[in-house]
Amino acid sequence: MTYEIDADLEIWIPVPRQFPDDVFASAEEWADDLSEAAIPDDEALRRTYRGLALEVAHNQLEEASHTLWYSPEDGHALGTASLSIFEEEPELNLSEVVRPEYESATPLQIEAFESRTFGQVLQAASTVSADPLMQDNVATAPVIGHVRTVGYSQGLLFILDAYDADLATLGLMMKPMIELFEAVTIFDEEDNEATE
Repeated sequence: MTYEIDADLEIWIPVPRQFPDDVFASAEEWADDLSEAAIPDDEALRRTYRGLALEVAHNQLEEASHTLWYSPEDGHALGTASLSIFEEEPELNLSEVVRPEYESATPLQIEAFESRTFGQVLQAASTVSADPLMQDNVATAPVIGHVRTVGYSQGLLFILDAYDADLATLGLMMKPMIELFEAVTIFDEEDNEATE
């Protein structure tokens, strides 16, 4: 089995997993091209956007299959999601896969959604306490939010993870993460018959 992801490019920007790739010789060239297309008229803002793009390109999860930058055209939020895809047996328990590997600092929230491609998609929202920071001689433990969305179909397990210290950004990303799963088509390479 193989898959295609027809992501909404007004919301999700696919990040090359390595450089050079088929189009760009370097992360800098990719960031230049992206920032010039996104912000043609404001040089200062374009430089900031370029810097953010480079940060995303240079800080991808090694084990991910795809990195997607959540960058809506209106600029209301920016976040990163890492998509990992594995071949798994049908006995897979999605309710176990969606749970994080750590104990959430806040009550774990899991919600199920109907899906044309996967039948059902599960999404979990949790938080993990980061290493304590000293500020004004007071130790504080910042909290990092984590949203995981999972789906399984025809032997392929999709796990989409987003981490962010800005919980509002993660909140804005949750619905688009579900919608991204609906942009997946899985098909048999041999007969090339698409199934949804």
